[in-house]
Amino acid sequence: MIKTITAALASALVASPLFAEQREWTLDLGHAHIGWEIDHMDLARTVGRFDDFEGTFLIDEDDPANSSITVTVDAASVNSNHVGRDNHIRNADYLNVPEFPTVTFTSGEITMTSETEGMMDGTLTMLGVTAPVTLDFTLVADRTYPDFIPNYDEIRTASFEATGKITRTDWGMDFIAFPGSPTGLEIDLDIHVDLVDCATVPAEALPTNVPCNWGYAEGFTGPNEG
Repeated sequence: MIKTITAALASALVASPLFAEQREWTLDLGHAHIGWEIDHMDLARTVGRFDDFEGTFLIDEDDPANSSITVTVDAASVNSNHVGRDNHIRNADYLNVPEFPTVTFTSGEITMTSETEGMMDGTLTMLGVTAPVTLDFTLVADRTYPDFIPNYDEIRTASFEATGKITRTDWGMDFIAFPGSPTGLEIDLDIHVDLVDCATVPAEALPTNVPCNWGYAEGFTGPNEG
């Protein structure tokens, strides 16, 4: 990211700490989505999302190989717009939230396929199992907010969309796990994030900056929240 934001994220390898010169970008929680989709008996696919998550995005603009990304999801925040189904997903048949309250993604090597598209290899830890996962991502934009948007302070923003596919049995999620079962075996991931460069916001503007505070500062009121 930074000089060329694509290039930096494109080589998000685990850094050598002796040479790392990382700088943190902030996940804009007001413009972030981690969604999933799964087959339901070859009928309309079931879709949902996680409402609570956080991420650490450490980017070395001079040596992208020193960049690293970690995202942690609150498993209990699963939301498929159906209370009964969500309660079932939280129990031991699926996410087993009481025993494994978080799902974590950690980045590994990234391969660029064009100037704005690439593949990010990493690991996903779920149900106490760590297994590989690959995300295909696109850099949608790398620009600053316009000056007429109040309390965004023309902040530099990098927007990404990513997709991936995992097989739930790779993490031991084997409830009615057979071809044609009511719950599909493959889960499609759908991710949208804005990363904002809070380090460049002037100190006098930072206390009221929306993306740097919304969801982070206790009691902070965002747009249209009264």
